[in-house]
Amino acid sequence: MKVVTVLMDLPQLGGESDPLPKSLAGLPGYGEDFTVQVDSISAAGNEHDAALTRLRTEIMAGKGPDLFICGQKLYWGYGPTETESFFHFPEQAMSNHLFMHLDDYIQEAKYIEWDNLQPMVMEAGRNDEGWQLLPLTYTFEATFFEGSYKPESKFPMTWDEMIENPDPNIRAAASNARIENILGELADFEKDAPAFTEEELKRVAAKSYATRIALPEELRMDGQPPNLAMDLGDLSGISMAGDQEYTMIPTYNLSGGITANITTFAAINRNARHPDEAFRIIDYLLSPRVQQTSPIFQSGMQGMPVYVNIGDEDTPSSSKWSMNETHFKQIYDAQKQINVVKFGGPLDECLNNVLAGKDDELAEKSGHEQYVLMEMLLAES
Repeated sequence: MKVVTVLMDLPQLGGESDPLPKSLAGLPGYGEDFTVQVDSISAAGNEHDAALTRLRTEIMAGKGPDLFICGQKLYWGYGPTETESFFHFPEQAMSNHLFMHLDDYIQEAKYIEWDNLQPMVMEAGRNDEGWQLLPLTYTFEATFFEGSYKPESKFPMTWDEMIENPDPNIRAAASNARIENILGELADFEKDAPAFTEEELKRVAAKSYATRIALPEELRMDGQPPNLAMDLGDLSGISMAGDQEYTMIPTYNLSGGITANITTFAAINRNARHPDEAFRIIDYLLSPRVQQTSPIFQSGMQGMPVYVNIGDEDTPSSSKWSMNETHFKQIYDAQKQINVVKFGGPLDECLNNVLAGKDDELAEKSGHEQYVLMEMLLAES
């Protein structure tokens, strides 16, 4: 029996043991023609760092696992933050030819319903040479209000239009937003430089803070209104399937669309010994039913599945992504407004550390320091 080796780096791996083998139980040939050997590096601390170093060395030596299932952790929202992602910049990993081309495999896929996968998110898995990785989960952020509130303004709109809107709830949603999602594109990998200027970063940080402190008191309370990622953990305080209904205002970026963050992807090592079986696993994981109900999607990955109909009336009741019609429609409509897709990484962490506040000198210094650090990280990538 062939043994497909799998590097599984999922920072939000929950209490479920062996989620990948359990999720593959219905795949024809699994356990008969081939099986999997999982090398999980979800642990934190020295053990995690040692595993990263060992595996990176193996890959550079032309070895390593057959299949990568890697989480690009969120530096905001729900989940552990002390670990680093295995690939800091997956876009650069594609350019460095670490992954196998998947175009021919995709054409022969048996389970993938390509038209039912979020198109902008999936497109991020390829470059000029073709498809090299396939996103499994992603997220975007939104602010939640009681369902009785219905904004009069029409969406989409740019972030700056939100900030200037007469509706305080819309201004609250804009000032709640994460800077990395407001800016949208963070890196110009052709130039190995940030995709925005230092001045733009400081402007957004200062404007967001000034808007926040000018809001009515009930909108300035800590955690109110809740700004959440589309992630089971982050949404745990919202009853998505219950009778209570919420009105969602997504975070719109500077160009007037929604920024999506890929939180998990799968790719095949260019040096894989069993690439055919590795793709059979990816193909099966991307089938609608597996995305909706499998242990690995339910407890092992941040974000929500790339299946666009997740949460609709046909979603099995056993799925943690069950939701009422109102919430499904809002999320479904928001997906169509995605115009920027990125992988979480060190640049997000830098932007998380930009301090905007009453102390203008501190904010100026913080913005400059983090921008310089981003320039350095991209130059070294």
